[in-house]
Amino acid sequence: MTPCTNHRYFLPSYGLAFEASWPRPARTGSSWIRARLQGLLFDGPAPGSPEGTVNPDALSAAVQLIEAQDIEAATMAFTELGYHVRVHAHALR
Repeated sequence: MTPCTNHRYFLPSYGLAFEASWPRPARTGSSWIRARLQGLLFDGPAPGSPEGTVNPDALSAAVQLIEAQDIEAATMAFTELGYHVRVHAHALR
């Protein structure tokens, strides 16, 4: 599984939504320009993105915890990977 900035999972049996988001790096004007130029000139993950930091195998293990409906363990696993986690009630439509 490729790490991305936002992961969102719905747990209908609990009526919850599980959201994990990667913190945005603080960027000054010059670092923003450098990151933008790197994105235009070179292929690969942007500096500060989870693609270059998060181990795909560890992310897959964290997702398996969600699939197993172990919310507490999944929250801890995503937090250890560097994500900010939010679990909230989600009404089914």
